[in-house]
Amino acid sequence: MKILHISNFGDRHNGRLYWNQCYKISNGFIRNGHNVYNFSERDKSRSDLLNKFNNDKKLQISIIETVKNYNPDLILLGHADRLHLETLDKIKFKYPDLKIAEWNVDNYKLDNTEYKLKKRSRYLDGIFSTTSDNKLSECLTENFITFFPNIVDISVENLKIFQSNYHKKDIFFALSHGVGTGKLRKKNTYKEGSDQRVIFANKIMKNKSINCNFFGLNNIQPIWASDFDNEIKKCYMGLCLQRKPQLKYCLSDRVSQYGGNGLMLFIERETKYFEFLYDRKEAVYFDNAEDLIKKIKYYKD
Repeated sequence: MKILHISNFGDRHNGRLYWNQCYKISNGFIRNGHNVYNFSERDKSRSDLLNKFNNDKKLQISIIETVKNYNPDLILLGHADRLHLETLDKIKFKYPDLKIAEWNVDNYKLDNTEYKLKKRSRYLDGIFSTTSDNKLSECLTENFITFFPNIVDISVENLKIFQSNYHKKDIFFALSHGVGTGKLRKKNTYKEGSDQRVIFANKIMKNKSINCNFFGLNNIQPIWASDFDNEIKKCYMGLCLQRKPQLKYCLSDRVSQYGGNGLMLFIERETKYFEFLYDRKEAVYFDNAEDLIKKIKYYKD
């Protein structure tokens, strides 16, 4: 099968986002014998200054030309926000047998995700989401929407931290502040009071018996790429905290980075992920900060 994968492959970040979901999805297709063409729509948009002033007109032409030249069996979209509905309409009209699907890893109730999926759904044959909440069915006018988990790729998450007999620190946690800048946001340094995850993480950091390795809060910059690998290897536990509102199975891709690299996982029970990864066998679930502190100490001992 020929697959045109349109997503934000982040070429301008010079490898900082090599672990991104779009790469793992393309890797999986290729390993299974499919022909994949990666189209980085945001990089393509930024490559021509005119796109900034003419509503990405040249980008739309480029996408249509790519479909014509590549003649795919499937177009797979991943957070391809600069692709216009009119372009999808033209593609659907000219290639009626061509399948179009979309994957999404954002919380359905955040980042305008609900609006974007509803608006685009009539052009899609299916949607794959890392959220399994019933609310997602509201966004689809026809065809299907289904859950898929955050992906672990053995060529990306390959540290095997569980094989190490020594760790300088106990538990790892990292806020990203978004992949765009990769730095603390100037208007919000994520100090206590500005983000529920930071409030929670600070409670853990205040416990002197737990040696934390936390990033992206309290004026500690986020970490990426090889720096991320170097810091995560210092720990043997990983803390997964989610933005609210919490939806069923809705976890950031930190869960795949932590678990795939071999960290022991601590996950909020509210996610209901214990239906997916078994409690105490594949992950440990907690109800609040006090419960988490108690369990960290137990497994540390």
